[in-house]
Amino acid sequence: MARLGALPGEEGGRMAKSGAVSDGGRAKTGEASGKTERPDRSKKPRKRSVIQRILSVLFRCVIGLLLVAALAVVFSVSILPRLTNAQALIVLSGSMEPTIPVGSVVISRPVDPAELRVNDVITFTHGSPAQTDAFDPANSPLVTHRVVQIETTPQGRVFHTQGDANDVRDDPPVTAADVHGRVWYHIPYFGYAQQAMTQGPTTLYVLAGMLFVFGIWLLSVALGDDDDEDEDDDRSEEPDPEDAPHAPRGQEAPR
Repeated sequence: MARLGALPGEEGGRMAKSGAVSDGGRAKTGEASGKTERPDRSKKPRKRSVIQRILSVLFRCVIGLLLVAALAVVFSVSILPRLTNAQALIVLSGSMEPTIPVGSVVISRPVDPAELRVNDVITFTHGSPAQTDAFDPANSPLVTHRVVQIETTPQGRVFHTQGDANDVRDDPPVTAADVHGRVWYHIPYFGYAQQAMTQGPTTLYVLAGMLFVFGIWLLSVALGDDDDEDEDDDRSEEPDPEDAPHAPRGQEAPR
């Protein structure tokens, strides 16, 4: 009976010791978790990183669009006319406004005079000075006006032309032999840039500006790559939950 009475006391002692060990284990667990926790410092850098990334993407898009536009203009003004035997002319006066503004580049393609119709805009050599002169590499006295009437004469077809902004027709009429071509398309105001590129040090300024923009683009690409590498490093430094140290569990009381 005495032994039976002592057994509960022994079990109680064991349970008390077990409880102390369990409490100590919990305390150690708290200390261990306190050591492994790191302050959340990723919010501000992530905000800056997102802003930088957005600006970098926008800058790349703008530069890409500018490059595509520049390539398209160069192709339309220089390459395509050569492939089609067309002429690129700069409009110097405003007799064809608002259809063709002053400073536009006109692409005139060769055409059979028999195919011309009323309302076609043609480029021709005129016998007398006209209101709209066009400048081409050969310095030919060319005019770009609209056909308003076609007349058949014993000498062949003649074309009465007139500028859209003019009140009177060109005199004399244009003969078939004077027709150089029909206007295919035009690029508004690009003639100013083309003239500037052929005069003075403007070409050097344009090239320097292009190099500057290209350098900024390269810098933005490099900064974007650095941001990606920093994010990868931050992810690699984060501890793996499986590798984190486990706190000792409290001993259970014997049953």
